[in-house]
Amino acid sequence: MDIVMAAGVLGDFKLISADVKDILVNLLPPIFGAAFVLWVWGNTKSPLKTFVACIAAGAIWWGIANMDILRDKTGEDINRDKTAAAVMPSRVVDGRPVVAGGERR
Repeated sequence: MDIVMAAGVLGDFKLISADVKDILVNLLPPIFGAAFVLWVWGNTKSPLKTFVACIAAGAIWWGIANMDILRDKTGEDINRDKTAAAVMPSRVVDGRPVVAGGERR
């Protein structure tokens, strides 16, 4: 009986986390974007700055709404199979290693 209950709790937690993600992705960006635009208008009263704030809020909202597309596009551009970690060049001066910035250890 405990295993069935645990499975039900995990299923409920999965549904709640999906709802929270839906709220974070679909509800908060337009609210915060509108608040940002109103804040800029309230502080500056400048139509140009408010327009730029509107464009910025829209760009952020678009980026959040299209995270999957952007993630996949970035994944295609980065070839992780053939990348290697960068080797930090060092040299030896007077028998002691020198870091790339010229500091001696």
